[in-house]
Amino acid sequence: MPSPAGWREVPCTECGRFVEGIGFGERCEECLARRTRRADRLASQVALGATILMAIWTLRRLPITTMARWYAALGIAATFFLVRLITRRIAMEALR
Repeated sequence: MPSPAGWREVPCTECGRFVEGIGFGERCEECLARRTRRADRLASQVALGATILMAIWTLRRLPITTMARWYAALGIAATFFLVRLITRRIAMEALR
């Protein structure tokens, strides 16, 4: 949200440095990149753990057919991507 008074520089909410081109309540590019890296790292770790648990559960309960194995592989891959996406979104909001 641009400044109603027409200010060109607005302080970053995280570091407090005045930056041109951001709105009130937004982060500068450096702070956003740092937060994104942290969120990506956390999301990858959580998604890997969830995928391993899903793979163990699926392979223990899976019937021994070719089609079932294909569906299991698809489900395991989808688990990784969905958990990573959801965790990244939550981490972007929750990390300090």
